[in-house]
Amino acid sequence: MITTRVAIVHDAPTPTWSARQLMLAFESLGVPTIYLRPSTVCSILDEADGTIFITPSMGRLDVDAILLRDLGFSYPLELFLKRLDVFKHIELTGIPVVNSVESMLIARDKYLSLLYLKKVGIPVPRTAIVEDAHTVRRMVEEWGPVVIKPLVGSMGFGSVKADNPDIAYVIARTLQQFNLPIYLQEFIEKPGRDIRIIVVGDRVIGAMYRIQPNGTWKTNVAQGADVKKADIEPELESIAIRSAKTLKLHYAGVDVAEDPERGYVVLEVNASPNWKGFMKATGINVAEHIAHYILEIVRR
Repeated sequence: MITTRVAIVHDAPTPTWSARQLMLAFESLGVPTIYLRPSTVCSILDEADGTIFITPSMGRLDVDAILLRDLGFSYPLELFLKRLDVFKHIELTGIPVVNSVESMLIARDKYLSLLYLKKVGIPVPRTAIVEDAHTVRRMVEEWGPVVIKPLVGSMGFGSVKADNPDIAYVIARTLQQFNLPIYLQEFIEKPGRDIRIIVVGDRVIGAMYRIQPNGTWKTNVAQGADVKKADIEPELESIAIRSAKTLKLHYAGVDVAEDPERGYVVLEVNASPNWKGFMKATGINVAEHIAHYILEIVRR
């Protein structure tokens, strides 16, 4: 009997809650796992396809699939490129990497991911990326309220709503002083909630409403939003699956707003979503679905 072995990769020193859930899901299927940080993996071009090692023991990486949760995005460019190189090398040796480094990178870049979605006709908010605070001021005068976000970020941290052009200008000037781009999006008047849909493979496994707390516009669970199971209608299901497929994601969390005029609008797509709130709302264990899906890929 051939034993399948899976590596779960995350930049945290110890397994996160989601990583532990994945390890338990694979364990329940009789599949051993190892937990790796990106910094402990290196690759060498020394044979036909090269060799992948785990440092510092320099033992060969002997797994059938990689579940890539986080590469670590807050490092110098050269170190980040090293990590991209290593996991691309792993893919080229024929080991499935879920999600792939390219799809992770595209989804992590909020503007680029929305650009891909818009090109295939998926509805997204008016969005801009600029480097000039005066341009931001003029956009707020034209668009009305906007949300200024980190280009690379998660859980709503660092996102600021600006109703006034002068306030938007001050925020943009601050970002300029730190040599950061200014990513802004029109503010959508949601009905006090948005929708998080989880896609695994070719299907939606469930959805939840993320209900904003009193006194705030944010709907992130990490920011205190309440959660409730949401029903999936065909249009919403189609948008979620198309969004994941457009970004070539094996699994994803698709965040959708209900615009009173345009209907469903995709705010962003997360390539490594957390699902504690989703599990609370729906009772669905996302880790189990991901584990089954990865084993299907390995055993094809």
